[in-house]
Amino acid sequence: MGAEHPLNDRIQLVFLVVYFGVWGLDSFVFHLSTVLDELVPVFVYLPLGILSFAAGIFFAAKSVAVIFGGTLVGRIGEPRFIATGVYAWVRHPMYLGTLLFLLGFFFMTLSLLSLAAWIGFFVFFDRMAAYEERDLIRILGEQYLNYQTHVPKWLMHLRRGNG
Repeated sequence: MGAEHPLNDRIQLVFLVVYFGVWGLDSFVFHLSTVLDELVPVFVYLPLGILSFAAGIFFAAKSVAVIFGGTLVGRIGEPRFIATGVYAWVRHPMYLGTLLFLLGFFFMTLSLLSLAAWIGFFVFFDRMAAYEERDLIRILGEQYLNYQTHVPKWLMHLRRGNG
């Protein structure tokens, strides 16, 4: 419904290449910033990595199901405002799913350089989300502003009130 930044896909691809390049080279070749690997026990970081991967897949899959009708190659119907499912939990579940999935790679090797690259990715997604939200406010006005007050941008509410 709203406009996506014209360079969003290209910049995402660049960030993915950079992230996996940094993560792979630091984790398996140079070991420049993997000092936490020796300090944190595997029974701590392995479950965190698995949980992060699973949460990332969950958010991405659920948001794709809502938008594309369950398939990545599905057809998008008429533009409509969606505030149900994972979109009732966070305003950007596709971006959040990607971020959580990538965070899982950090947890698997504890590469601090990959964490720095992940932070860069988060800043990029935050800016892209802000860009998209400005357009949604322009299109939907008060409806989207109300949605913003009730649904967090990134972190889900752990407990929802009744009113």
